[in-house]
Amino acid sequence: MTVKTGSFIFIRVFLGLMYLWVVADRLGILGPVGNLGVVWGNFDHFLEYTATLNPWFPRVVSDILGYFVTFLEVVLGVLLVSGIRLKEAALASLAQLLVFLLSMTFSIGFKEAFDYIVFTVVVAAASALVYKDAKRRRPGLV
Repeated sequence: MTVKTGSFIFIRVFLGLMYLWVVADRLGILGPVGNLGVVWGNFDHFLEYTATLNPWFPRVVSDILGYFVTFLEVVLGVLLVSGIRLKEAALASLAQLLVFLLSMTFSIGFKEAFDYIVFTVVVAAASALVYKDAKRRRPGLV
């Protein structure tokens, strides 16, 4: 295994596990708010945060987005960890993370968005997509 291949596997598995971890947090699997590593602790707290990031939408639309994003993150997590449909999963992951980044930037400000790791995760998702696309075009060289 080359360093590039190992790095790609690490990035995609990390992103996949990250998606599954945050969903577990939202569903309360990791425990209540206040436990180490728990941000939301239940789905209601997550929906409140979703409404904060989307102040331009009515609350009902914001809640639908919260449910949709959670479903999408479960699907992306499983696809990335298992290695199935990687190009599509990487592209959807990048798109979702860019929307999240823009929502954070416009609703709570650049500095606050920068304090989270979302910028780093966007770069990781982009790297996975670029690697997968390059490997498809030149299978023997990457």
